[in-house]
Parts: sequence; structure tokens; C-alpha cells
Amino acid sequence: FRGQQKDNMAASGSFSRIVSSIRLPAVFGTFKRCSTSREAPRTSSNPRGEENEQTKLSRDVRKLLRAVPFPVVVVTTAKSTTDPTDNGYLRGVTCSSFTSVSLQPPIVSFCMNKPSRMHTLLLETQHCAVHILSKDQIHYSVHFATPVRDGEDQFQSVPHTLGYKGIPLISGAAAVLQCRAHQVHDIGDHHVWYGEVLETRAETTVNEPLLYFARSYRSIGDEAFMNAFEDATLLFEDWNHEAHLRMAWNYIKLHGKEKATPMIQSGIKKFNQQHKDKVERGYHETVTQFYIHAVSEAVQKTDCPELTFEEFLSHNPHLLDRQLPLYYYSPDRLNSQEAKERFVPPDRQQLPSIC
Repeated sequence: FRGQQKDNMAASGSFSRIVSSIRLPAVFGTFKRCSTSREAPRTSSNPRGEENEQTKLSRDVRKLLRAVPFPVVVVTTAKSTTDPTDNGYLRGVTCSSFTSVSLQPPIVSFCMNKPSRMHTLLLETQHCAVHILSKDQIHYSVHFATPVRDGEDQFQSVPHTLGYKGIPLISGAAAVLQCRAHQVHDIGDHHVWYGEVLETRAETTVNEPLLYFARSYRSIGDEAFMNAFEDATLLFEDWNHEAHLRMAWNYIKLHGKEKATPMIQSGIKKFNQQHKDKVERGYHETVTQFYIHAVSEAVQKTDCPELTFEEFLSHNPHLLDRQLPLYYYSPDRLNSQEAKERFVPPDRQQLPSIC
């Protein structure tokens, strides 16, 4: 990846002793089979068989609906505080299945996956703003589809104003609908929200809306993320270790390791060049090849093509360990100029081969 591991890889005798004394994790050996995607259908008299048939039907419906374009929306809300100097607790999330439900009164709907912290917050605030993003705001769809940590300011780098009830309104959106909660239903694996529109806002110049059309069968977050990465419009602050893994996972899952490798290499270099004034450490060939190998192995051994990226990481949490390369490389070898410029084999233990 981009060499961001350098601060974790400084050579130190004490660290070397710790690494050599601990038990190495089962990094590449874990095999988790998807329980629903590979099993043969059973008779309808068997509840397990009915479940498998329902899973297949759900998968088929999802594939069909992916061919239908729909607008990408970000829903925002705010939890007010008593501090006059504080704008409050601002939150936003990328949503799917946005539609107009009624014109008299004007009501729109959107869906949120279960579970959702945003759903809990909306139950408290009872007001929101629905933003139909413009075509050049794909990076915002990625930004608000990324899980946020407690205390993190989601809007620090997002131009916005404050609307009704202090709700943040993202600048430049094709359209904004400020809403009051009308109803909310739990249907299947989603919360379905209905909002009564109180006020609308649109740019003076007509902005073409951002449409999600999953030609490559990615989720809305992955489709937006990959487009933003390839266009180098992804916000630099979103280009973290997990984003590197998401990019590699998408390429490898779609193209396989061999074809994905040059795409990953050139993509990282292009992104770094676009943000050369912000990149602290440059491209590192050995670290890049190491994670390509690790992600490829995990994709193969997880053996569940329907997994989302978040589910993939939950099955393979070792990939999030920033110290992972040091189980295979000594700090001196990994920090060498040779390792930065070209791939060098590990000197602690050999990488498992991919069958």
C-alpha cells in the first residue's frame, strides 16, 4: 500500500523479541464456508430446505434489481445541545431505496439496514434532511457510507449549512428535502422511514443526480467507493488502511489476483500522485504485494461470494492488524529501500501459497 505502515515498522530490539515470543496468528489458514450459498436445495418438507430456497430467491431478486438505476441519497440529522456555542451532534448516512410515496401530503421514503445507529438517532430527533447527491458528489456517498467512530466529526471536511432544527444541509446537492418523521416500519432486514416534506431546496443551476447502477454487482458503498478511487476524487482523509483493503478486495473479487495486481498498483500510484502534497510516505511495493496476497487468500478461503466487505472483514479481522507484515518480515528488511522499490520475500516465515 502507500507505505503508511512505516511508523509501525521501526526496527527495535524489544519489538523483535516480542514478535519472536508470541504465537503467530492463523492469518491465512482460517476457512469459513458460506452456509447458504453452496448447499444443495432440500425438499420443502424440511425447514432448512425452505430456508435455502428463500435465500436463493432473495439472491436472484437482488441481482435483478441491481440492473435498475436509482438516485444516491444521504440522510442527515442533528441532536441539539444546550450549549449555545455547540452546533450539536451532526450525523449523516448513505441510504438506498429512496422514493416518492405521496404528493398530498408530500411524503418520501428511504431504507436503512439493520442494525443502524442512525435509525436510533432518528427515533430521537424525528427530523432529517434527504439529499439527492449530484453526479460530482460521489465522494460524499463514500464518506457517509463509511462507519463513523464515536466523537468523530463527520462534517469537518464537508461544506454545509444548518437548516431546520440545526440539521446539516450538504452544499451542492442536486436537491434537498427537509422532513419530519411520519412513520417508520421494520420490514425484513431494513428499517423503512417515511418522511413528510416540510421544505425543499435545489441549486439554481440544474445538477445531474448521481445514479447507482451496479453493473459489476457491487454494493452502493463499494460502487461509489471504487468510482471515487479510480477518479482520484475520494477524500484523502477516507484513504486509510481499511480503504486500501476495500479497494484490493473489490478488484480481486472481480478480476482475480493476477489481473487485479497491476490495477491495484497503478491505482495507488495514481491516487498518491493526485494527493502528493498530503502523502507522507510513498508507495511501498513489498507492503502492497503482501496485502494483495493476504486479501486474495482470505477471499478464496472465506468461500462466500455474497459477503459484503464489512462481513468479509468480520470473517478476516487479521487483515485490519497494521502489524501483520511484521509476522513475516523483520523491520530491517521491510524498511529497506529495496523492499520499497520491488517485492522482496519475507525473512521470518514464508507466505502460504494460494491454491
